[in-house]
Amino acid sequence: MLKRMRDIVVATVHEVLDQLEDPKAMIKQYLRDVESEIRKAKDAIIRHQVMAERFERQAEEALRLAARRKMQAEQALDAGEEELARKALSEMKHWEARADQYRKDADKTAEQVRELKEQLGRLEKKYQELRDKKNALIARANAAKTKKRIHATLHRIDSESAIKGFERMEERIAQMEIQANAHAGVHDEAAPLAYADEVEKELAKLRARRSGSTPPDGGELPGN
Repeated sequence: MLKRMRDIVVATVHEVLDQLEDPKAMIKQYLRDVESEIRKAKDAIIRHQVMAERFERQAEEALRLAARRKMQAEQALDAGEEELARKALSEMKHWEARADQYRKDADKTAEQVRELKEQLGRLEKKYQELRDKKNALIARANAAKTKKRIHATLHRIDSESAIKGFERMEERIAQMEIQANAHAGVHDEAAPLAYADEVEKELAKLRARRSGSTPPDGGELPGN
């Protein structure tokens, strides 16, 4: 238990970032893993506390039994029953030894509880630090992914195939402009031909007016 807790406590933020595929999901999963270890640590502390209390009760019970056997030995000796007194004293020593062992077990378990609580405190502190940094880590990871996509796009734009594609489009558009201008020119040349006769008549009128003669069609000059 302690080793697993230490492994999580010493894990660094950079080690987490190196493994990110989906930053948000990975960071949340990491926090869930730490939460799981915290729950396990708390359960272990409770079990050890219960065990330490049981050892304490067993030590107290063994001391009561030792005291009872001592009293019985005194009573047997007063009654002249030395053999019975020896047996009672033997059981007294047994229970005193058991009480001493229970006390040592209680002290050892209490020490383990203190160590677990210390490790739990560091783990909870690390967990809170990671929770505080969660949004910042996700933002950094997302920024890195976005930058990577931008660089990939720029690389595609700068590639030879992309440049040639744009050059071909430019050539095609230039051809379309030339064709459009050519069609416009045809229409402009056809317009004068459609009014050629009218133009000649007007021209004849202008000449007649300047010379003071009658126009060829017999009409009057303008202004007369």
